[in-house]
Amino acid sequence: MSTSSKRNLFLVIVFLLVAFSLKEVSGLPSGGSYPPTFTRRADGDWYDSWGFDRNDYGGVNGYMPNIAYETLGTNKELAYSLGEWFKTSYASKMQRAVAILKYVQRWTEYGYDVDNVVMGGTAQPEWAWNADEMAHMFNTTTNAVAVGDCEDMAFLCATIYIGAGFDAAMVLAPRHAALLIWFPEYPNANYYWDIPNDGRGKGWIWVEATGEHNPLGWTPSDFNDGNWDAYPLGLMIFNVNYTPQDPQAGDNVTIIASVVNATASISQVSLNYSIQGGVYNTLAMTPKDAVYEAIIPKQPKGTTVEFYISATDSKGNTKETDIFSYKVGKGFEIPSFLWESIIIGLAIGIALLISSMKRKSKSVKK
Repeated sequence: MSTSSKRNLFLVIVFLLVAFSLKEVSGLPSGGSYPPTFTRRADGDWYDSWGFDRNDYGGVNGYMPNIAYETLGTNKELAYSLGEWFKTSYASKMQRAVAILKYVQRWTEYGYDVDNVVMGGTAQPEWAWNADEMAHMFNTTTNAVAVGDCEDMAFLCATIYIGAGFDAAMVLAPRHAALLIWFPEYPNANYYWDIPNDGRGKGWIWVEATGEHNPLGWTPSDFNDGNWDAYPLGLMIFNVNYTPQDPQAGDNVTIIASVVNATASISQVSLNYSIQGGVYNTLAMTPKDAVYEAIIPKQPKGTTVEFYISATDSKGNTKETDIFSYKVGKGFEIPSFLWESIIIGLAIGIALLISSMKRKSKSVKK
């Protein structure tokens, strides 16, 4: 075999091996980091370091209400500290609530995403900023304001109100987002709302920051039919992951999850796992670098493991995730289309080799 033929065959094999070894890399919560970082995924949308889609409000990874938790709990930073300032500066709860809304209205300006957000050189028709990102945009010294649309202002209000001691709930209405706060004693609201499964009855009032003069407690007429969803901001478990992704018989599996509470401290986080559909075992998860971890001990090859995570806060609220699963010993399997690629690659290599040998044979006969 000639040197050039060997080189061609070697390059084909190396290319195939490199292509098969590529794996997706996922990030964990950064916790109050600024400026933010984003990654464009295969679906064309931009995701933040928490893994939430900033271009889409819906679904498990959509921004509503998920990115509210990026500025709460262990992740709290600038926006939450503004709420703490209002809490210490306004002893009157009523004056505090009104002042927060006026503050957000003063230092934000409504603007369409497509006119103000560019990622990768492309204007974004839909985009959501979290509360800290908005808070870093405005500057009370230079009079610079933060530009955003309805969900951006709602997320900013949510974190500030929670930092100031209020319970808050994100509102997702048709073509709009807003905020509710629990303030049944407030006398000037035009509607007092009851959130299903909240258990407290009518006492949530509307916070509308998109207009400079919208008063606290005013529900716009477009939404007084109650045809919208509300998401109380409380206990949240997200970014559940495990490593290694393809556990073998000799591998312990580390389970990782982010747990945040908007208004209380975390009392307990537990990992619950089942072997081959049996009784669930419970392990306490320990906090480590802004996430909670626990280890499922190694299992024999072929074992199916199911697990879910549960958490409890200091108020007695509980939350559970869906059930996740993995199978031990599955290992790395090459899909059929990749086998076809290998065969094609080898065929190309063989063809190059034969062609080279023929050229060499002709050269010798001359």
